[in-house]
Amino acid sequence: MTIRKPAVQHAPIAHGVLTDSIGYRLHLADLVNMQGIGRALAGTGVTAARLTALELIASNPGIKPASLATAMMVERSNLVGLVRFLSDQGWVRAAAGTNRREKSLELTAAGRAALHELHRRLDRHEAKLAATLSAAERDTLSLLLARIAGM
Repeated sequence: MTIRKPAVQHAPIAHGVLTDSIGYRLHLADLVNMQGIGRALAGTGVTAARLTALELIASNPGIKPASLATAMMVERSNLVGLVRFLSDQGWVRAAAGTNRREKSLELTAAGRAALHELHRRLDRHEAKLAATLSAAERDTLSLLLARIAGM
């Protein structure tokens, strides 16, 4: 679904009880964020979920798929396609885990190089996203969102 801002401003729309709804405001902010991430990652084949998985694997060498799924708040079965994409790109490899059935995931040198470029794109997106906030407002927003997310 593509969300876009209208070229012409129309009369303001009343949002009723949603006006003061934190969930509704988070939803709208998430739409703005996801559109920006989509633009930032355009042409890379990487989605927000793929970037998240790559970053978490990079930050947690040897992470188990079950732990990665938990951290991403997705079902483990939904992670299979993400990890397959990252492996097919040569960015992630599965290594032996603590037992025969359990694997661990680690970044390759190519994955580190790809992540470096993706960080550059993400940094530009983050700067645009927070452009209307002061540094203190950005820090406060980040702390409040982390609290809501249970981080």
